[in-house]
Amino acid sequence: MLIFSALLIAYTIRSISKIKRVKYQKKWGLSLFLFTFPPLLLLMTCLTVFLMGYHGEMWGIKASKFSYYLAESFLVFAVITLIKIMWDFYKLSQLVKKYPLENIDGQNIKIIETSFPYAAQVGFWNSQLVVSRGLIKLLSIEHLQAVIAHESAHKAHKDPFFFFWFSYLERLTFWLPNNKNLWNNLLLLRELRADNTASKTVDSLLIAEALLTVTKATINQTNPLTFNWECPFMNCRLEERIDNLLTDSSQFTTFNWVQIIWLFLVFVPWIFFPFHSPC
Repeated sequence: MLIFSALLIAYTIRSISKIKRVKYQKKWGLSLFLFTFPPLLLLMTCLTVFLMGYHGEMWGIKASKFSYYLAESFLVFAVITLIKIMWDFYKLSQLVKKYPLENIDGQNIKIIETSFPYAAQVGFWNSQLVVSRGLIKLLSIEHLQAVIAHESAHKAHKDPFFFFWFSYLERLTFWLPNNKNLWNNLLLLRELRADNTASKTVDSLLIAEALLTVTKATINQTNPLTFNWECPFMNCRLEERIDNLLTDSSQFTTFNWVQIIWLFLVFVPWIFFPFHSPC
């Protein structure tokens, strides 16, 4: 009953997100709820059933081995998925360590020797800015500073850390409705927020021009990087980002911690522990 209820709620929430009237685009709180609540609820429910075990009963209903092994299977899948994503992250971190370090505009930056224009924050809590030689050659110093300001905003918001876990949830519930669209919307919100933060220290027009220049340079290129990294300049919904920069619509991308007060609801399955009577 617990697992079925959790599945029904998760599937319903994701199905509702597909309705055109649900405008979650450019809304951090609603986007995070629609994306993260279903997988977190499933994880907590399966953990609850697993810890209760298949002995005993609740409200006169005997515990089921089927539900126990079903919950155990999902948790095993969750652990294996986490191990895989952490292993990929470890390999990426080891790769970044091999790149030379240079001081550009007062910042220590790891340089990739490739003509492909690339820039990203790589790491966990304390991320490292990685820039390709191709990007340095492509942009003027002013536009390069705009890109660095954008990437510094990602570090300030701890985007590498949070999106590591979001990507984990995205892989964990790939089978739920609207998973990819919600994930892509979070990626867009991340970029819009970084653009807005960067525009407080550099001219927003410079950011837009740098974005346009780099996107044009990558449009006919395949990503030649050694590791399968996400490139922020490819498939980045260019028009929306430039419109956001030119119209200064920061009110659509602001985030408030109060917006995720609903996170406490994922612990609701735990309230069933006192009602379970083990044999």
